[in-house]
Amino acid sequence: MSIVNTTVVDLLRQACVDQKLVCSKDRVLVAVSGGADSVALLRALCELKEEYSLQLAVVHVDHQMRPDSGLDALFVESLAKDLGLKVFVEQCNVPEMCAEVGGSLEEVARNLRYEAFQRVANHFSATAIATAHTADDQAETVMMRLLRGAGLTGLSAIPWKRALDNQRMMGSAVWVIRPLLGVWRKQLEAYLAECEQAYRTDSSNKDLAFMRNRIRHELLPFIEDNYNPRIREALAQLAEQSQTDTDLLGLLVKRTWKRLVKERSPEYFMVDTSLLKRQPKALQRQLMRQVVYSLRGDLKRFEFRHWLELESLIETKPEGTVVSLPGRLRFEKLKTSLVSRLEP
Repeated sequence: MSIVNTTVVDLLRQACVDQKLVCSKDRVLVAVSGGADSVALLRALCELKEEYSLQLAVVHVDHQMRPDSGLDALFVESLAKDLGLKVFVEQCNVPEMCAEVGGSLEEVARNLRYEAFQRVANHFSATAIATAHTADDQAETVMMRLLRGAGLTGLSAIPWKRALDNQRMMGSAVWVIRPLLGVWRKQLEAYLAECEQAYRTDSSNKDLAFMRNRIRHELLPFIEDNYNPRIREALAQLAEQSQTDTDLLGLLVKRTWKRLVKERSPEYFMVDTSLLKRQPKALQRQLMRQVVYSLRGDLKRFEFRHWLELESLIETKPEGTVVSLPGRLRFEKLKTSLVSRLEP
C-alpha cells in the first residue's frame, strides 16, 4: 500500500474510531455524486469494509441541474458495479421544484437530496449515510457563516455526525456521518491519482453565482495570498473549538430543560421565566433555541435580532406582552412564565 493511500485510509479509520462513526456490521449507504471527494470516500470505505464487516451500498441523486447530469449517474452505477456494490439512483428536478416552491437552488437541492437519502436508507435498512464533506468544506462553511453573522452554534458548522432529520427508522437512529471531515481535498485527489481512479468534474462547482464557489475560488485564495496562508486550517480549527463549546452548552441545556418546562404539547410550551433569568446569558439563548426548535423543527430565518427581542421580552417587558417571530411563533409573557406556541 502506498504512503498516500495509507494516509487517507488511516485518517478515515481514525475518524471512525475517534468520532464513533461506524460499528462492526453496520449497513452504510455511501452518497456518491461522482466527484473526487465522494469517489475517494467510497474507495476508502471499501478498503475498510472487511475490517469493520461493513455492508456498503451506494446512493446517487441526479438533481437534473446540468444537461450532462445523467452521465454522472452512469459513472456512479459503473463504479459501484466494479466494486461489487448495490447502487440506488434517485432523480429530482431541482429547477422545476424551485420554480414551484421558491427558495435558492442550493437549499432546494439539499432538501430533495436528503429526502432521497432517507427513502433509500429506509429501503436499505441503513444504520448510517456517509457523505463526503471534507476539511475544505468545513472551512468554507465557517467562512460563509461568519459573513452571515453566525453565533457559536453556527460556527460549529458541519458536525462529524447527526441524526437523519432527527427521525428514527427501523427502530433505531439513522446517522449522517462525515468520515472525511478531517481530510483536505488535495489529499483525496492525490489518493485517487495513486489509485488511478477516475472521477467526474461538476462544472457548476466553478459557477460564481453560488456564494460557496465565490468563497472557494475568490475570497479564501485572496486571504491566503494577502493575510493568512493557513486561513483554511484556522477556520477548520474554529469549527472544532466552537463545536466543543456547543457540546458543553448542550449538556447544560439537558440538565436544565426538565426543570425549565412547566407545560408542553407539540404546539405549545410554557417555561419558568424565574428559572430562565437565573441562567447565564449563553445558556438562556440555548434554552430558547431549544424551545423554538421543538416547536418548528428548525431554526431557519431566525436572526440575532430575534433573540434580542425574546431577551427583551423576558427581562424588561410587562406581563401580557406578545412577540410574534418568523415561522408562526408567538410568545406571551405571563407573571412567572413565558408561553410559546405556533399560531394558526
